[in-house]
Amino acid sequence: MGRAMEVVTGRVTNPGATLTALTANTGNTFTIRDFPEGNKACIEGMWTQQVTAGAFQIHSPRMHDDVRGIRFTAGASNVRNFFDDWSEQDLFPNDPLRVELSGGGAEVDAGAFLVYYQNLPGIDARLHMWEEVKSRTVNQLTVVVAVTGPATTGDWSAGNVITTSSDLLKADTDYAVLGYTCDAEVLAVGLSSSDTGNLRVGGPGPIEPIETRDWFISLATMHGTPHIPVFNSNNRGSTNAFVARITAAGTVNVAFHMAQLR
Repeated sequence: MGRAMEVVTGRVTNPGATLTALTANTGNTFTIRDFPEGNKACIEGMWTQQVTAGAFQIHSPRMHDDVRGIRFTAGASNVRNFFDDWSEQDLFPNDPLRVELSGGGAEVDAGAFLVYYQNLPGIDARLHMWEEVKSRTVNQLTVVVAVTGPATTGDWSAGNVITTSSDLLKADTDYAVLGYTCDAEVLAVGLSSSDTGNLRVGGPGPIEPIETRDWFISLATMHGTPHIPVFNSNNRGSTNAFVARITAAGTVNVAFHMAQLR
């Protein structure tokens, strides 16, 4: 079955107090990907990074209503998932979501949401349950990647190979990504490779690590579906780490918490 997970991000310049449509970031679209009827796809989280407090909403005629849908009050400098650990919003194939944000009048603000697909044709990400990963774990390790910030404020960065800062991964070995931490606040952290179907898997990027240190374990445990990405070290040269953030350039050190698998 073609499981897939994707962090979708967007940005808006000087939205002010009026909810304003976001521009989808590089490689992203707010239209839900085409998946077979009868299969499940859902939003599992949404969050923002902004200088000024505002509101963040996603809506469509296929949701509860096309006026407000899901709207959260968004605080400044508080990159946390607005969803609780268990909630999901069901989605429909090819539905063009309307994604809007309010904030300040002299800044770039950004929003993100996480989509999970039970079966996405053409994609077959290696996603696993915690029980599978735990029983195969040999060693814990951390891979720190110095991720270069985006060229455009609010957008995704170009991506840095996971071995940018060091290359200590053992050859021909599977590694599970359990979570991550950041040394600077970002809107989102993403990781992509052929093992993720070349989609960015990830989540929010707060400095405080309590939510993200076991991000993928928590998603798998709370939702009861495979969420923990696994990649083979032989693919490390095409496994890239990304950040999206409301400040351009600079470097963010992202520490990926991993398990070496037998």
